[in-house]
Amino acid sequence: MRDNVFVSVVLPIYNETDCIDDVLTSLVNQKTHNNLITHQSYELIVVDNNSTDDSVRKVKALKAENPSIDINIITEAVQGVSSARKQGMDYASFRSKTRDSRLGVQRKHYIVSSDADCTVDPYWLHALIKKMIEENGGLGTCNYYYNENSFINRPNLFREIQKTLRCREMSFSLFGGFPDGKGFAVERKLYDEVGGIEIFYQLKNGRFVEHLSDDWDFGIRVIARGGNPVYARDSRVEINSRRVDTLLEEVITGTAYGQDGIIIMKDVRIDAEKQTIALQDTTPEQSQNAWFCSIKDYVPKNVVLPVLLNPHILLENALVREFFTGRVADRLYRRLNEIKRETRIIDFKSIHSYKTPCYRLYFEFRDEIFSAMRRTVGGDIGFPPPLPKCFDVVKPEDFRRFVYYFCEDRESGDAHNYFANGGVF
Repeated sequence: MRDNVFVSVVLPIYNETDCIDDVLTSLVNQKTHNNLITHQSYELIVVDNNSTDDSVRKVKALKAENPSIDINIITEAVQGVSSARKQGMDYASFRSKTRDSRLGVQRKHYIVSSDADCTVDPYWLHALIKKMIEENGGLGTCNYYYNENSFINRPNLFREIQKTLRCREMSFSLFGGFPDGKGFAVERKLYDEVGGIEIFYQLKNGRFVEHLSDDWDFGIRVIARGGNPVYARDSRVEINSRRVDTLLEEVITGTAYGQDGIIIMKDVRIDAEKQTIALQDTTPEQSQNAWFCSIKDYVPKNVVLPVLLNPHILLENALVREFFTGRVADRLYRRLNEIKRETRIIDFKSIHSYKTPCYRLYFEFRDEIFSAMRRTVGGDIGFPPPLPKCFDVVKPEDFRRFVYYFCEDRESGDAHNYFANGGVF
């Protein structure tokens, strides 16, 4: 099996001198069992996205120190992690086909995304590829965690983060999960079949800027194409705490990735002069707000969307039916198909076409979903966050109708802000 497998790891970088040494070391020092991943079957593709610090110099130094590993350094002039990730993955696909043609072989090729501020555990790659091989996975996702020592004086905040990650563990184990740039893999033929990473654009201050949906929407296209999503629990990635450290106020208010329909990637690199407040613990009220923002972002994407893409699992998957209960699973299946017929949406692969139906189903089934999560994840998951104030005057018999109007405003108004961007957890 190992002679027929090749792996390309793509690492976009932009001015990451503070993190890059640890990240590179973790990628180079990957371990394996039974020679599944060796230096002969593994390459690292670093995409320099216009760095002005010494990040590239450090990569070149590592390359010189490790001649047995194939380390490639390429560039992407268009600024943005989406463009950089696409450039690296396209390059990996092209090299794979050229390599197989030259050698006269047809190896299974996996393209893996990693992040320049996240270190990976020693068996990260082995566990991810092994899981994909064993379960014929077309799309593989990893297990994420934070170093508890980074939150030693912030127990309230860390507790809310852990709740979100416990929910993620539950839903990814149940449904397979969706990719995140911090670590995911795709089988190369599927990557090519869906057209690779697609770059989306949005308007910001009158200018077209990258819409940071490349990994998520890419995963939707792969799953909708028939790619089997698998979750590799033992493939672990440590998230840099700076993602929370520098955005604490935005995490609490649910604007970590933007607001009013504009999704942006904020600079999360540490500015020592601005750390005094961020490194304090959250109050009980702030902790609850952070949790509400996180769980409102999580549920539509990670609990509703998987069944929206593959409704048959509500009827045929025993574990899914056990999670929801058979009665709720049947109701959800019927309602999902009603919404499909009503809206005439038959293809959720187009950018964010899934949002309105996911949001509607969240509102309509929120009590049942939170009940399922309390049973499965723990009682501290609690109950659904309060509804938007605009529903205070809506009569119960009109609720579904006004949910539709509210959710249709998903990209430009209150719906976007309500569901927030708590995914920074």
